[in-house]
Amino acid sequence: YIGMTDDDDSDTEDETNDNIPLRQSKWTVGVKGLRFSWTATDTNIVRPKRIEWESTSGLKNMGSVEFVPQTSLTATTSTTTTLMKLDFRFVTPRVVSSLFRRSGKIRKYTEDVLLMNMLTDFRDVVLEEDLQT
Repeated sequence: YIGMTDDDDSDTEDETNDNIPLRQSKWTVGVKGLRFSWTATDTNIVRPKRIEWESTSGLKNMGSVEFVPQTSLTATTSTTTTLMKLDFRFVTPRVVSSLFRRSGKIRKYTEDVLLMNMLTDFRDVVLEEDLQT
């Protein structure tokens, strides 16, 4: 689950990027029956190319996502898609790392389950917000 917070006082102005308001979002992810939540605040927005964030509560994490337009040309058509480059860093809670310590599969699980679900939810929020603006 991902959702934007409704706190009016949480938006601040980023003086370096044409006064784009920085937002807060709430995230929740499940790992083997355990749920972890956090609130993240945008730290930098370069619209429409890049968003950077850092958690302010809950699971400690930070990162960025970069959107890179990709154009495919054929003899008859031109297709534009967007490549998302994600840099996501987090401190693994002890209870989660202990579940995976012996198996050595934490990286694969993180990429295949946690990040894929979060990216799908993130994409949905970005699309929803862009359609509203």
